[in-house]
Amino acid sequence: MSKNLLWEIGTEELPARFINPALESLKNLAEKRLKDIGLSFDEIKTAGTFRRLTLFVKNLAEKQKDKEEEILGPSIKVGLDKNGNFTKAVVGFAKKYGVKPEDLIIKKTPKGEYFCLKRILKGQRTVEILPNLLLDILKNIYFPKTMRWGNYKFRFARPIRWMLCLYGEEIIPLEVANIKSSNKFKGHRFLSEKSLFLSQASWTEYERLLEENYVIVDPQKRLLKTKEEILKAGKKVGIPEIESDLLEENANLVEYPFPIVGHFPEEFLSLPEPLIITALKEHQRYFCLRNSEGKLINYFIAVNNNLPKNPEIVKKGHEKVTKARLEDAKFYFEKDLQEPLENKVEKLKGIVYHIRCGTLWDKTQRLVELGKYLAQKLNYISSKIEEACFYAKADLASEVVKEFTSLQGIMGSIYAEYFGKKEIALAICEQYLPSPQYEKLPETKEGIVLSLADKIDHLCALFGAGEKPTGEADPYGLRRAAYGIIKILIGKEISLDLEDPLNYNLELLTKQNFLREKEILPEIINFIKKRLEGEFLSQGFNKNLVSVIIDLPLNPFDSYLRIKALKDFQERQDFIDLIIGFKRVAQILKNINLKELPEINPSLFEQKEEKELFNKINDLRPHLKELLGKKDYTNYLEKLLSLKETIDAFFDKVFVMVEEEKLRSNRLKLLAKTAELFNNFGDFTALI
Repeated sequence: MSKNLLWEIGTEELPARFINPALESLKNLAEKRLKDIGLSFDEIKTAGTFRRLTLFVKNLAEKQKDKEEEILGPSIKVGLDKNGNFTKAVVGFAKKYGVKPEDLIIKKTPKGEYFCLKRILKGQRTVEILPNLLLDILKNIYFPKTMRWGNYKFRFARPIRWMLCLYGEEIIPLEVANIKSSNKFKGHRFLSEKSLFLSQASWTEYERLLEENYVIVDPQKRLLKTKEEILKAGKKVGIPEIESDLLEENANLVEYPFPIVGHFPEEFLSLPEPLIITALKEHQRYFCLRNSEGKLINYFIAVNNNLPKNPEIVKKGHEKVTKARLEDAKFYFEKDLQEPLENKVEKLKGIVYHIRCGTLWDKTQRLVELGKYLAQKLNYISSKIEEACFYAKADLASEVVKEFTSLQGIMGSIYAEYFGKKEIALAICEQYLPSPQYEKLPETKEGIVLSLADKIDHLCALFGAGEKPTGEADPYGLRRAAYGIIKILIGKEISLDLEDPLNYNLELLTKQNFLREKEILPEIINFIKKRLEGEFLSQGFNKNLVSVIIDLPLNPFDSYLRIKALKDFQERQDFIDLIIGFKRVAQILKNINLKELPEINPSLFEQKEEKELFNKINDLRPHLKELLGKKDYTNYLEKLLSLKETIDAFFDKVFVMVEEEKLRSNRLKLLAKTAELFNNFGDFTALI
């Protein structure tokens, strides 16, 4: 038999960003705890708003399954005396568990025969288990921050105000911070005055009752309803610009959406679009609208959590606040335009980048030098790369970016255009690509170099200052920087050995006296390689293929070409021949110190198969070297495959590990030279 479990935790208003992680945590905790104690169920789902978190378990078993338990006692040798009578050891063991020695069975184990008690453990009833289990879950729900209230020691994201907890028709007794569970709960704070009542744990009835009382408890349904209402409200004046993150935030700020359309003075449309949108989005969480031609219009949509008695008054309130926000934005923007970019760059001397890495001015100097270095490495001919690096961080000293930090780069691009530096404007914006929101890569040469330089310097400066990521914590976004470098190099098909620019950047930090950890380069390289490994795995390359190329010098695009060629080759029928050929060579060299082997002496060859293998690898070597230079890795693998017959013939006719040392060493060196051709591509031992 089974019954449904329905548990709603009613709270004071939770921050919107807390809700989704809390619901995910609640679901995972419930699933794990129930499985751990052996309570079966059909389905678990969670739902919630900023005033409630809800757990529903469908068809939760009424009791744990009975378990058969075996407890080993003394061995036969210890448990029986010479006459075959029970010893005190067996009698004591049986007495401990309330049985007679005669009730014990003999169990054979790898260590011998032992007395054993076999018994059935009756499962507990679910109603007896749930109070402690649910309280344990409640204490462990994840929130970014928790608080205490009153004189209670219990911590939660916000004070708990009610709890609905039903298992079937039975109320599960819970008490937290003087709040006791019941079969009652609440609807909308303003639109539902009465307490709601539920006679049994029915999700359908629970959801229906809430919706009748202006609460859409399912986050996905509430999000879709919010979107639907926004589109409906904006239809008369324009097309709402609905960003997914803003929509989700609004959906988690309401229990039932009531959008209102407002407008602002048309004069503000003279401001840059990103500034208008950000001012309304970040401060007010409003949606902007566009006309049919895609042009921003002077209207916005605010989503309310209440049905206003007088919509006009509410609308005017939103409009008043919007006008004030845009006036602030206009003031900051116009003030920024009153001084040239050079002045803003000068101000970077007073802005700390990191206490151990200097100011943004210091970083700018490094970007300029590293940008020139990278441009030379990549053969990029552009007189504007140095200029782009110099003005890259100028907008961080602007009034607008101080107020709206998410506009860094965007405002820099706008200011560069305004002050006649159009050729570097896009690059200043592109330095932050790819971003968490946009996978788009920089397109201009200046943007590519600036983005790489910015990320390389960020890694070197922070690692050099001892600010390395630990576990999940990465407050400076170093993983994101590493992934950004990898994605740019692979996505833009740029072959760049990263060790040189990393080392050059560390030298720049040393000259500025900001490098505290002198031998940090290998650690940075390994850090980026870990991200490269993750990138390849996410692209569908299996772990073994990644292992073949991951220990090569750090060149993400080159590694990508190799692993792609290897994956394509892996799908061919003769791929196994390539691996078998290498395997025979690798196995015999496994425990040999190759550095101690003398050079090959052809005069020591006794078999024609030795000469054939020697000639074959010598003939192949220049061709393979040329293919490596061209990065033609598919043909490189084809050439390696041609060694298979020669290697097989060698092992069929030649005994390598002969007693005569010179002959043995000569043959081992020949195999080592053969293996070298494989190793120039990657570590094929990962495939055997």
